[in-house]
Amino acid sequence: MIELSGIMGIPLLKKSRFTGSDGDLKFVLEKRSADGEKDRLAAVCWFGETCSDATLEEQKKVRLFPFTDEGLRDAQKWLNEQLSGG
Repeated sequence: MIELSGIMGIPLLKKSRFTGSDGDLKFVLEKRSADGEKDRLAAVCWFGETCSDATLEEQKKVRLFPFTDEGLRDAQKWLNEQLSGG
């Protein structure tokens, strides 16, 4: 189970992306910005042995969340759903 509380938060994601894994599930959390739009939290995940850069884009799932503490909690919940086949 992925548990991000106490490990990282929005202040860290303002400066850097966060990578992690749980078993075969690999993931990246990062801030995404677009001109004229609010910052979003991107949760990207995939299964396998390879790192993000070596994984084909079509093998990854991406979901955007608000760039807030609540959005981070929702991203964690979504990643755990991916672990259970959701």
